[in-house]
Amino acid sequence: LHKGRFWITPDPYHNEDNIQIGREVKISCQVEATPSDELQFSWLKNGRPLKSSERMVITHTDPNISPGTTNLDIIDLKFTDFGTYTCVASLRNGGIPEISIDVNISSTTGESLSGIMSS
Repeated sequence: LHKGRFWITPDPYHNEDNIQIGREVKISCQVEATPSDELQFSWLKNGRPLKSSERMVITHTDPNISPGTTNLDIIDLKFTDFGTYTCVASLRNGGIPEISIDVNISSTTGESLSGIMSS
């Protein structure tokens, strides 16, 4: 596992958009892995496992098209959605340390966004 990265839509780095209540926010997380078909992802919010729901939609792309990408769509962002979201990538057979990437979502995300990768 190597080269983890993330991006957010709307992009608070390059756009003037702050992340606002009521907006849809998408966090994408990409990790390169060998073999890519063994890659699995999980999402945490503030350290707790996150399950896909009507407002928090987790998708894993088809490994044949774009291996190693997972998306978290937060529909209609609410105040209670602010926090630290963690994308955790690991290989099914284990053995290699997992990679986790933290993304902080807050009303001032454009100013204080941080992506922390640890393996």
